[in-house]
Amino acid sequence: MEVLEKAVAQRIEGTQVDERNDNKMWLVRYLELTRQLILEDLRVVKTLCVPCFPPHYDIVNKFVHMYHTALSHHLQEVIQNGLEGNEYVSILSWIMNTYTGPELMQHPELNIDTSSIGPLLNNAVIDSLQQQYLKNMETNYMEWMQKTLETEKLDWGNGTAPEGDDQGFFHTSAPVIIFQMIDQNLQVTRTISQDLTFKALLLSMDQVTQYGKMYRDAIIEFKIRHFEDRSKVPYFTHYMITIVNNCLQFVELAQLMKQHYWRPGLHDNEAGTKFEALLNAFQQLRDEAAQFLLEEAFLDLEPQFQDLITSKWVMSSIPVDTICVTLEDYFQDYIHLRVRNFDYVISEAQNWVAKRYISALLQKKITFKTYEERRDAAVKIMAEAEQVKEFFVRLAPKVAKFDSPFEIINTLAEVLKSEDPEILSLDLHGLVDKYPDVTQDHLVHLLSLRGDISRSEAREKVAYILQTNKTRKRPTIPKSIFSLIS
Repeated sequence: MEVLEKAVAQRIEGTQVDERNDNKMWLVRYLELTRQLILEDLRVVKTLCVPCFPPHYDIVNKFVHMYHTALSHHLQEVIQNGLEGNEYVSILSWIMNTYTGPELMQHPELNIDTSSIGPLLNNAVIDSLQQQYLKNMETNYMEWMQKTLETEKLDWGNGTAPEGDDQGFFHTSAPVIIFQMIDQNLQVTRTISQDLTFKALLLSMDQVTQYGKMYRDAIIEFKIRHFEDRSKVPYFTHYMITIVNNCLQFVELAQLMKQHYWRPGLHDNEAGTKFEALLNAFQQLRDEAAQFLLEEAFLDLEPQFQDLITSKWVMSSIPVDTICVTLEDYFQDYIHLRVRNFDYVISEAQNWVAKRYISALLQKKITFKTYEERRDAAVKIMAEAEQVKEFFVRLAPKVAKFDSPFEIINTLAEVLKSEDPEILSLDLHGLVDKYPDVTQDHLVHLLSLRGDISRSEAREKVAYILQTNKTRKRPTIPKSIFSLIS
């Protein structure tokens, strides 16, 4: 038997005919030749040796043990000499699937039960191979994602506008490139085991989340550079649109990745946390990039917002007219946003306009000397609120008709217009009841704008109304635009 064991070991070692320097596929070739050798040798043992040996020799299983042991020793030597790149995939897949499967031990002509001989390599060695494989994958991800981001940054400053897809939406190839790379890696791990695929999925989610952080840093740097000198980046708006669309695409591609590679029925807290972190990173970045997009438009409108509710404004429609015309000009570019993003940006733009208008209203940049002046101003405020509301409805009917923030401006104008003290109190109660996040300072500033109530009287009236309102039970009401106004 000792002679046979040596002969088997020599056959296993002799199968390695190539070195890495001679043939990049040396390991694949060695493993395939080894499979063919063992399969053929065990066929011979089963057909020719069994009749020649007494049954108690159990000759087939003895040969299986010999080949198993010799192969295990030689594979450990191969591993100790060092593996590179896809060699980890080749050896893991071969050990975990090919060796024990229908291509070798479970081949119909052999049908050998390997449970009695144990694993080809122990769990510690397999775990070490998998960890090194995942480490290599992580390094590749980091290098590839850095290159992808550098390409993206070059696009932002190359002086040419981004191209739209067949629907006219701006985007770059970065999200698709990154998720194609992930998909390729996960398809490879599937050839090894589901467990390794899930570990690779967790790693992939971490790396995409990390890319989101790098992407955010680059976007902020891009934005700062642009606002320092707006002539340097002629297509800032276009590329911010691209960024907003890309962020949404990252979210959608991540959800597809989960559908394809998440283990069915799995409830894994760590995995769930990582997936939510990925989605949140790009959802928040989408929202932040949309704010940068609007920041440029509202920077142009700063003089118009400063002119609101001033003596200059009383006799002029220019501020609000200019706000509508300027925003419409910007919104011509925003049609290159994907529908969900366009709706979000329009909704945020509404809130920005309403916030700035209400802030101007509460700053007391004008003093009304008579009821008629106050009434005329209130009528003008209501007309402008309706004008801006209709402007947004025309651009985005589905968004603007739902819970318009400009309704608040009408309510404030009613408080301004009230002549009868009892009606004024009712208007204030109605305002607080409808918008519970309105603050004492908001209400005091509003009453002070009227010109017929002293600041101390305003504080006393507001304190009473707020105290009365606290004692009333009512359902929870979502926060309004008042929560954004300090």
